[in-house]
Amino acid sequence: MSEQIKFIIQELNKEPYSKKFNLISFDSLRTDNLLQIVNDVFSEVDLKMKMDVRAEDPEQMVLKSLNFLKVLKYKPPETMDLSDFRQGLVTGEKSVIYHILEWILRRAPELKKRAYLAQFLMKVELPPDIEGDADIMELYEQYDNVIEEFKEVHKQYEALKSSGFSTQEIRKDLEHMEEERDQLIKKIDRLKMKVESHPNVEAMLSVAKNLREERDLSENLNRQKMEQRNALTHAEQKIQRLNQQLKELKLSSLGATPETLVQKLEESIKVNSYLVKEKLPKEIATQKKYITDLQKIISQPALSRADLDQINNKIQEVNNEIHDFIENRMRNNNPIDDKLSLFRQQVSILAHKKERAAEELNAARSQLSELQTQLEAKKIDNKTGEGEFLKGDEFKRYVNKLRGKSNIYKKKRQEMAELKTECGILSRTVDILQQKEAALSKTLAQLEMQKGVSGFHSAQDELEKVSSMKAELDEKKGQTLEEMSVMVQKLNIKIAEKKARLAPVIKELRPLRQQCQDMSFEYEQKKQAYDSCALGLESNISKIEQEVNAYKEEITEAEHLYHTLNVKIQMLEKQNERVAEEIKSYVSSDAADKKKSIREQYNKNIQEQETKTKILRELQKEVKDNQAYNEKQMQMWSSLQKLLECKKKCQEEENRSSKVVSTGTTDRLIL
Repeated sequence: MSEQIKFIIQELNKEPYSKKFNLISFDSLRTDNLLQIVNDVFSEVDLKMKMDVRAEDPEQMVLKSLNFLKVLKYKPPETMDLSDFRQGLVTGEKSVIYHILEWILRRAPELKKRAYLAQFLMKVELPPDIEGDADIMELYEQYDNVIEEFKEVHKQYEALKSSGFSTQEIRKDLEHMEEERDQLIKKIDRLKMKVESHPNVEAMLSVAKNLREERDLSENLNRQKMEQRNALTHAEQKIQRLNQQLKELKLSSLGATPETLVQKLEESIKVNSYLVKEKLPKEIATQKKYITDLQKIISQPALSRADLDQINNKIQEVNNEIHDFIENRMRNNNPIDDKLSLFRQQVSILAHKKERAAEELNAARSQLSELQTQLEAKKIDNKTGEGEFLKGDEFKRYVNKLRGKSNIYKKKRQEMAELKTECGILSRTVDILQQKEAALSKTLAQLEMQKGVSGFHSAQDELEKVSSMKAELDEKKGQTLEEMSVMVQKLNIKIAEKKARLAPVIKELRPLRQQCQDMSFEYEQKKQAYDSCALGLESNISKIEQEVNAYKEEITEAEHLYHTLNVKIQMLEKQNERVAEEIKSYVSSDAADKKKSIREQYNKNIQEQETKTKILRELQKEVKDNQAYNEKQMQMWSSLQKLLECKKKCQEEENRSSKVVSTGTTDRLIL
């Protein structure tokens, strides 16, 4: 318990709670404060749970807390009953509160996620009287579909979060791609500059365009060819699978005769008819009974310990009656019944075996269907049939990763194809231009040989290159020097401004720094003194509280003893008064003061009671003596009453009959 409380205090002292508790202050909290702390922790997991405990109805608050704990899948301690847990939550019992706080504080991030998802995944329960409405059921189906879509989107989001891609890597990739794009634009501009000087630019561009279109067409055709090949391989695999199934069916049908097939069908029909007519109705009836019992339990109020004890006592009584009935039946059994009981036992054993076999058959069928669906899915996903199969979230993560990689691969492949076509076109144009340049350089060299200035063009080109490179370097140097000088000037100006602004502040700050150091030293000393004093006071307070509690217990015991002694004194005084009156009645000679003593009064009462008992005994004797006569007289009066009723019925029948006319009155009373 101490480790549990230490952990709770440590977590509550952190952000976002910042409670600043210690062991003494946390242990001395009242029930409403503990419930408010629990509610604050709930509100950190889900903001909808934020409320003031003092302003809320206790029953509504407890119901809301129980529903919230149910959403979080909280389980009470195994040693505690649910009724005790609910009662402890209402009364703010420390063991219940501490267990809830520890469980939530240890799993806060996971529970926040669960509470967030519960807002969208907890389905709305429809009442039974609305389930027959078609419009509402259609809306409910749409609602289910939206929930499933949310699940898929959330799974994709979690997969993307755990995939390892970060924004920094994506930004680096984008920057790298932008740099490549700038380099390609520069290359294209240079090539345009070179190509524009060519005389047949338009014709060459049209030829390059036609070449590019033809290459794109050939790539599309190759892609379609690959797709057709993949479709052909899929179809071949499907044919192989169907042939395999056909072989298995043929093998299973070998040696089968119509009689055996009919016998198998009859057996399957018997099994299915047993499942449909006997087993399933029983299961449905048990489930309906279970549902009605649950509805009764829900409609009833919460049971207390006394109600549970009463129910257990009733169950015990019924069990005892059943045992007595079985013992009486066993005593009064006939040999014929014993023979029938053997047959009954055999029938019940066979029925149990039949039910067990039906349950095993259902389980095997469901397992077979699940395995078949998994096998088909695995065959579709793993086309080659090689390698290990992934399961659950790993397989979904693997599929999402493959989708992302395939999309990236398609984009890169398309970009690579475009770049290859561009590269081919540009390399072809470069080759053509190089050939033309070689031809022109040959003619120029021949002309230079004829004029006697061989090598003039190459030397001129080299000089132009050197001069251009020197000019570029000079421009770059000048630009960098200018930029550096401008930056230095700006920095100097800013430094001067900052110095001017900060000079008075620095002057004010110097004495404050010294003062701060002095104050911090004093603060540390006083803090140490305060901590030591606080520890001493806390220990003294705990001792004083213990002494106060001991004194309070002594005071309560003394008050109890005082009240009991007062009551005894009053009783003794009353007894003394009665004794004094009794003595006065015995001793006094005055007739007015002399009264009857208590002994005389009791003797008189005893004599009166004895006379009454004598009278009652005489009456009892008379009743016993006259019992037979009185019973006979009562029987006579009852028979008289019956005769009178019979006479009344006969008279009524005579009055109803209209055919018979009465000539005179007859007396049918016979005594």
